[in-house]
Amino acid sequence: MSSVPVPLNELKRLALLRELCILDTPPDQAFDLITRLASQVFGVPIALIALIDQERQWFKSRVGMSVQETPRDQAFCAYAILQPEVMVVPDARHDARFKDNLLVTGSPNIRFYAGAPLTSREGLNLGTLCLIDTVPHDSFGPQEHAMLLSMAAMVTMRLESLRTIGYMDATMVLPNRARLLDDLEQHSQAGTCASTSLCAVAVDLCGAEYFNDMVKALGYRYADDYLLAARDRLLSLLPPETTLYRISTTRLGFILEREDEALADLLTSIGQACAEPLWMGDIPHNARVTMGTMRLPERFSPPDVIRALVSTSDSVRQDGGDWAFYDSRQHESQRRSFQVLSALSLVLNRGGDELALHYQPKVDLRTGRCVGVEALLRWNSPTLGPVSPAEFIPLAEKTALIESITQWVMAQALQQAGIWQRQGLNLTMAFNVSALDLDRPGFANELCTLIERHAVDPHRIELEFTESALTHQPERLRQHLLRLRALGVKVAIDDFGTGYSNLTYLKTLSADALKVDQSFVRNLLEDATDQAIVPALVRLAHEIKHTVVAEGIETEAAYQALAHWGCDEGQGYWIAKPMPVLALEHWLGSEPGRWPGLHQASRLA
Repeated sequence: MSSVPVPLNELKRLALLRELCILDTPPDQAFDLITRLASQVFGVPIALIALIDQERQWFKSRVGMSVQETPRDQAFCAYAILQPEVMVVPDARHDARFKDNLLVTGSPNIRFYAGAPLTSREGLNLGTLCLIDTVPHDSFGPQEHAMLLSMAAMVTMRLESLRTIGYMDATMVLPNRARLLDDLEQHSQAGTCASTSLCAVAVDLCGAEYFNDMVKALGYRYADDYLLAARDRLLSLLPPETTLYRISTTRLGFILEREDEALADLLTSIGQACAEPLWMGDIPHNARVTMGTMRLPERFSPPDVIRALVSTSDSVRQDGGDWAFYDSRQHESQRRSFQVLSALSLVLNRGGDELALHYQPKVDLRTGRCVGVEALLRWNSPTLGPVSPAEFIPLAEKTALIESITQWVMAQALQQAGIWQRQGLNLTMAFNVSALDLDRPGFANELCTLIERHAVDPHRIELEFTESALTHQPERLRQHLLRLRALGVKVAIDDFGTGYSNLTYLKTLSADALKVDQSFVRNLLEDATDQAIVPALVRLAHEIKHTVVAEGIETEAAYQALAHWGCDEGQGYWIAKPMPVLALEHWLGSEPGRWPGLHQASRLA
């Protein structure tokens, strides 16, 4: 047999075949249905959907053929893709091209062949739908030609649907994340990444928040047009052969071969170019492009690579940079965050059996009497060990878990407040709520229900929230607090002096207390600035009829200074650390409500 001729558009044809990601994939029911139908309609024992690869023909679907592929130089279909119509070989023994072919002289003993090309929308013949028989056929008329071409068109439509639905993003007209995963997997299986300096990059064009704001202001069509313009700008900055993939709404990705220095130069130049406004009509967009990159190791997990790239680009956006290499330490931090959130979710679903409230006393700085406690959440996980609220609360506030946490804390704190009230302990119960809690429409109703259920005097309850809560839903917050304060519930602004310090909000909300943040108290006697700020905060609070509570009192000298400046109440490790219920009751001593360290206050009387 003479050598098989190659189409003039062979490179484009092979590139499209790769783009389809159809080779070496599992069976497809639609393709199998067509080959079975073709075998029955034309009365032949063999029907194939054959794709012509560089050195082989591979059968995506086959009836009557035991092998999955054959060499390209034995393929009748390699000739059939050279023409636009059906190629018919009535008797292969009398055809000079095939009479010595091993598939003719040996199994499966081909005699008759008819193949219709599978032509893509670009006019590239990727393979054929072919019919094979072990006996010659005298004729294959116009009706048979038309029917086989129709069936081939059905195969092509299915190929195009896979191309569009499975591996292409219709909006950005780019290969999608599934295709990127597939291509990364091929690189990993090849095992050549470490020796070829292959890198993967994720590019966040504008950030999800910017995109969502654009959608709300200008609509999806405008926002999609913006992404297309940003895509085109990025493509103009990349080497011409680079393939872009769409990873998510605003993220694109690409793979290229670069040494570290050359890669750094490329990403830096992209960052600088994309810092220029992108004009859409009369609107300039200054959204920041951020990039995360990593060098591909010899073996890797494609999903882990994409996760690493996405998390790195997110971290770059938070840090204010343009691009960064993936840092495995960041991965460990994110893994820890995921573990904490997963474990916390399980705990809350079980009713919070690993959670506990500890209570830190608040004392009257003038008399030394314990006037209340602050309920502080503690979590001792059997798998993670003790987890600090400073770690898990900020994570929970990024999810719906914060609502469940607040509900658990309120229920436990109100139950304990009811017990102490019935025991005759005259203590205020304070607990923290987040800005997200105060944004919930039903928050005030939930707290009122718990107060009634546990028969607690509302005047013994104090809500603490940070100044940042004032910036979320001020009107909803005001309505919550008006209802609760009408019942007698007290309100305290926590960490005062570190947030937004919006005095207009403070006046409007008319809180009962301001808690001076411990950052002003911890180094009070060594820092002249703190010595000026704290007395001023005390005077300001008293002018607007607020009680002043100092946090973080860790020395007797700080206690004395705060009392001298007129601070009303205080809490901190020098007074007492947070304690479980029994330890707190022991600390209070036999006389309810009396601080055992009262002698310290005698010098202040």
